[in-house]
Amino acid sequence: MDRLEPSPAEGQTRTWVSYLFPNTDLSIARRAKFLDEQDQKDIKFSTIEGDSQTSDATPEGAPAKITTEDSLVVEQINGNYVEEETELLPSTLGWIGAFWNMIAYSIALGILSIPLVVATLGVVPFILLTFFFGALTYYTGMQYWKLSMMYPNIHSLQQAGELIFGPLGGMMFQVIQVIFGVFLQGNHALLGGYAFHYLGWHSCMIGMVACFAAISFLFTLPRSYKIFAWQAAISFTSIFTVVIIAMIASGVTGPENMNPGDPPKKMLAFGATKQVPHTFLDGVMAVTNLFVSFGATPSYLPVMAEMHDRRQFPKSLGLLVGISTVLYTIVGCIINYNLGQYTKSPSLGSLSPMMIKISYGLGLPTIMVAGCASGQVTGKVLMHNVFSGARRRFLKRPLYLWSTWILINLITWTLAFILAEVIPFFSSFLGLEASLFWAFFLSLAPTFYVWRHQYNYRANVWNLLGFFVAFFILGVSTFMCIVGMWSSVVSIKDQYATGNVGSPFSCAMPN
Repeated sequence: MDRLEPSPAEGQTRTWVSYLFPNTDLSIARRAKFLDEQDQKDIKFSTIEGDSQTSDATPEGAPAKITTEDSLVVEQINGNYVEEETELLPSTLGWIGAFWNMIAYSIALGILSIPLVVATLGVVPFILLTFFFGALTYYTGMQYWKLSMMYPNIHSLQQAGELIFGPLGGMMFQVIQVIFGVFLQGNHALLGGYAFHYLGWHSCMIGMVACFAAISFLFTLPRSYKIFAWQAAISFTSIFTVVIIAMIASGVTGPENMNPGDPPKKMLAFGATKQVPHTFLDGVMAVTNLFVSFGATPSYLPVMAEMHDRRQFPKSLGLLVGISTVLYTIVGCIINYNLGQYTKSPSLGSLSPMMIKISYGLGLPTIMVAGCASGQVTGKVLMHNVFSGARRRFLKRPLYLWSTWILINLITWTLAFILAEVIPFFSSFLGLEASLFWAFFLSLAPTFYVWRHQYNYRANVWNLLGFFVAFFILGVSTFMCIVGMWSSVVSIKDQYATGNVGSPFSCAMPN
């Protein structure tokens, strides 16, 4: 093996697209560490043979000249610490387990905010956008998968960033993924505090959030996605039960927040009624909420890294996208039909207090496991950094391995709790962060495509079409980022203007 793709054909000059990736050169050392173990060995033998062939260019008896690049190959790939090494995360996950892990990351209590999206946009725009975002999710997953098949030793976005943009890119991708993951953990800790409150635990909010964060920390400790898949399956069963109950209860009782004399409930094909806020900002927030509901992207690479046959990932992805799209469509339309313009976000707010209590009780596993799924991704990104290079020799010491894993999760959940309590407008701030980072995760998919085809994007009509599709999706992600951040900033400003912002570390229930 003397070339690593993407690379120019023999005699081909650099294309203008290749200049978008200045760190993508032909360096074997830069990319070979992201190959699987057998291909790394092939490169080692190829390098040694290449060096021996240079002996005729050196004085007899003198050592062969080894280039800096080749020495990096030996140092980075073939050091003693790689031989007979223990795997950090064994590849034991099947495609069904991969599906469970991704759907636990994607579908949580936020699905109960979907009916308000229908009430704001209307049924037809909602259905069209749901299928569009579903297709976008499938495209994103397939581009992540193709990069993973090309370089199987990529376990996280950090390594993808390093492969494409060099060490600085890897560092930036790592920071983004960790920050996003910790904030998501904090959001689920806060939701757990809400659930405890609705279930009748009327204590200090700080204590309830801390208690839920501690429980979540314990359930994040299984390191293998094969084991965690059981929790993920319980999580999906939990939220599926909740939405079935919500659909039935809303149909039986109707909107509990509808007063005598109010207009009858109404479901519109386009737009919203006067009772539902329907400014451009409200529409943007509704679209953003639907956009982030298809959000398993950060888990794709970590999940693929633990699959024993990642060629089956498209089956997991197809099942994830299919179930998400159908479930969002059915839940959004049925609950909005039952509640009309009196739909709240989450829609449990339009039901009776007893139904709210039942739903939150059944939804507790989902709230917890969704936070744990985010903690799994964050923890594994950090674990790969701790046990990189020569430190991989410590993988043979279970005490070091488990102590590090426990410490990492303890730190991330502690930070998540602190952030959830120190930011008084945490939910709105999370919306700001989600708009920025979800758009970033989406934009990486077309970036991966353009990077892979930087030298052959004009080779045939399909490559060229894919090239234009990639830039279209980059435009979509940029638009979602800008309007989502704008709507979140306005929401935070309105909260301050109306006095709905509390104080840090407050015992009061947030508004």
